[in-house]
Amino acid sequence: MAKNGTRVGIDLEQSSIAGVQVKGARQGLTLSAVAVRALPAGLVFEGEVVDVDALGAELKSFWKEGGFTGKRCSLGVANQKIVVRTMDFPMIDAKEMRSAIEFQAQESIPIPLQDAILDYQVLSTSTTEDGSAKQKVLIVAAQRDMIAQFVEAARKAGLTVEGIDLQAFALMRSMAPPVAFVDQGAPGGAEATALVNIGSGITNLVVAVNDVPEFTRVINVGCESLVEALMAHRGMQHGDADILRLNVGLSGSDAPVADLEAGTVAEIHEVFDTSCEGFADEIRRSIDYYHSQEPASRIATLLLSGEGALTRNVCEYLGQALHLDVRLGNPLQHVLENKSKLAQPDLEAMSPRLAVALGLALEDEE
Repeated sequence: MAKNGTRVGIDLEQSSIAGVQVKGARQGLTLSAVAVRALPAGLVFEGEVVDVDALGAELKSFWKEGGFTGKRCSLGVANQKIVVRTMDFPMIDAKEMRSAIEFQAQESIPIPLQDAILDYQVLSTSTTEDGSAKQKVLIVAAQRDMIAQFVEAARKAGLTVEGIDLQAFALMRSMAPPVAFVDQGAPGGAEATALVNIGSGITNLVVAVNDVPEFTRVINVGCESLVEALMAHRGMQHGDADILRLNVGLSGSDAPVADLEAGTVAEIHEVFDTSCEGFADEIRRSIDYYHSQEPASRIATLLLSGEGALTRNVCEYLGQALHLDVRLGNPLQHVLENKSKLAQPDLEAMSPRLAVALGLALEDEE
């Protein structure tokens, strides 16, 4: 596919599909199609395909209704059957690097090599105290059968998967803050930013420093836990509870967009706040672990995206819980022109849900 040709990124979540079609270079993308559609329960769970046939049928319908052109797309994956490791290697050529990585993988990655898809990316190079050069390499191993389920679902939809990438890397491409000129080439020169994509069933966390992923983690908790807590507490239907997540949400300074009595609002806040405590603890533990590795840069800002980022007052709640600057990220930062059927205000309102899909469509810009 041409570097500046049309590209489609598809983000398959537990409760919805999001897709974007873009054209152009990263410095000025044109968005030509965008769609988000709810998924029936039981097709995707904790980042893995559960029902290939049903997901294929949903994806086929989604593609047609969304107005996407062609039959090629890129998909993102994130689950516990993917292992990410960072290792140091001496400066060797590409062929020797592949062999060295496969050798190291046998020792440090808990997936048999014959059952894994292995890939790597050189993050940085440096010089040791004795003057020798070394390179920091990020290694990704994914279970082959798990990846095959995604490819098969796309095939049943009549689509060809031209690329599968970690959702964390897609998030980096769409959400990572631009690298300041004074920080280029200086590994410790910039503050670290935590990018957190809160899905319905899982959450992706990646720490970016100078546009380089320093740490990634998948957490098997998403905004669906809030909805389920309210459903259980009030005996509500899923759709009604999800609307209250968006319109009432967590306790905070943004007043509810709902005509409810004060006592009812306080009750809903309490249920959501209590349910969110465990999630905040998971994020805190991830950040503490990253800092325990004595990195050159400490996390100063946390940028949210995903369906969970649309939860009312979530930035304020997590900011107070984590004692960090927490705000919404800007997945549209590379989009110069919106030629989709979606009005610009509506696009901006739903943009947090599009972060991974946009990053997947940016893959060819690397």
